[in-house]
Amino acid sequence: MPATATPYLLRSNAGKNSLKGALDSLIASHINQIGPSMLVQVETVTTEAAAITGKVTVRPMVQQQDALSRTLPHDLIHNVPYLRLQGGRSAFIIDPKPGDIGFIIISGRDHTHAITTRQPSPPASFRQFSMQDCVYVGGFLNEGPDQFIQATDQGWRIVTPGSVTIDAQGPLTLKASRIEATCDIITSGDVQAGGISLKQHTHGGVQTGPGTSAPPQ
Repeated sequence: MPATATPYLLRSNAGKNSLKGALDSLIASHINQIGPSMLVQVETVTTEAAAITGKVTVRPMVQQQDALSRTLPHDLIHNVPYLRLQGGRSAFIIDPKPGDIGFIIISGRDHTHAITTRQPSPPASFRQFSMQDCVYVGGFLNEGPDQFIQATDQGWRIVTPGSVTIDAQGPLTLKASRIEATCDIITSGDVQAGGISLKQHTHGGVQTGPGTSAPPQ
């Protein structure tokens, strides 16, 4: 189907010389200047492991069109802060990766000063609804993950092709009806079961001598 026969690419010229047509044209012109939320794809990511939330470079996925319905790609949008689930000093860190798909949410005013200082600030210019003033929210339309934490009807499931590391400054407490392991458990500390130490326990009913006790049963 030729582009000129595609209804949604055409705009009606009816009434263009009337007052209503002039008002419609003026309103449409203002609406077109408002930067909407839009689907984007991540090009690059700038971040450090657990430092302050980083920034991404993104490209809008829905291209522009000229009056002849020819498509034109958008320019890249640089230094876009992205969402991290965080409250106070606690966070769930999953930083975006190149190729991820998400949305940008565009501010009504130039938020450069607020982004730079992370404090309430006046607008940096008279710019309004610009794609330069946006934040990135990701996680839409991406491929299925190979590591994840999943909530199921049976409970929580943690899957990873790598290792799991827990760094705790205090004690680690596990409360469960039963713990099953299909791997070796290695520790440099002691293990206690029912108040009996694995490293310090003794065996009664044996005589001193060069022999050793039988394996545990």
